[in-house]
Amino acid sequence: MILRVQHIGMVVHDLRDACTRFERVLGLPAIDFRDDQGQGMQLDARILLGNECWLHLVQNWNPESRVNRFLRERGEGLEHIALETDTIEADVAHLREIGIGVWEDRILDANDGYEAFVFPDKLPGLTVELIESHERSWYYPPEAVGEPVSKSMQLTRLDHIGLCVNDMDDACSRFERYFGLVARDFAGDESLAIREAHIPFRNRCTLQFLESRDPSTRAGRFLRERGEGLEHIAMQTRDLERDVAALRDRGVRILDDRVHRFDDGLAAFVHPDELPGMTVQLVEFG
Repeated sequence: MILRVQHIGMVVHDLRDACTRFERVLGLPAIDFRDDQGQGMQLDARILLGNECWLHLVQNWNPESRVNRFLRERGEGLEHIALETDTIEADVAHLREIGIGVWEDRILDANDGYEAFVFPDKLPGLTVELIESHERSWYYPPEAVGEPVSKSMQLTRLDHIGLCVNDMDDACSRFERYFGLVARDFAGDESLAIREAHIPFRNRCTLQFLESRDPSTRAGRFLRERGEGLEHIAMQTRDLERDVAALRDRGVRILDDRVHRFDDGLAAFVHPDELPGMTVQLVEFG
């Protein structure tokens, strides 16, 4: 059974520089630096996002590795989501039964847990890591549960992960067939230039599917320039206008230099050039 989104994997050119940028822009500090992964050719760190979920940043210089290939082909950015399960053997058996292979056709006993990977040739532009924790795994620090995640902003937790796809119906169907995850909250504008749906997880965040037939939209530009893939994360804040003012004071650019108002609240987007290969959306509800 899928329990939650455990982490989001991000590939960067320079780990220290990426961590510095996240702390400068969003007040999100990195922790747990490691240099003992990837046969001596990888550096790791993580940034806590609330929800008992984290951003896992990786710098890898092994040309044979999955993440280094991603970096060469697509540049820096969000590369995978890790779905925590308590039944990884059953999950992998199910994938095999429906003809969906996992990497190396096996479950890996890795430092962070028992892992299996479904690659982008089976999914729309992302890798899904199935992970079952063991005694060596990274856990969300108990003392950080429910605590603020930012040193300089009003950020509380991860709200959603944005995945741009060419065919939303097909993407939703694959996630349901492969992982038993059912999309809901389907929406779209009158012209259907933008369509979206969400898969909810138990740790109060969702995977958002975005399909855009309009190349001038943010999602449309991403699809045109990079193809299907993970485009942004959205963080909830207690005071969006205060956070936007603080960003402007620090010289951080806001996409379109505006706060968007919608039925349930406010949203603003940190310009994608401010962070390595991704956009961060700030949302306030109510």
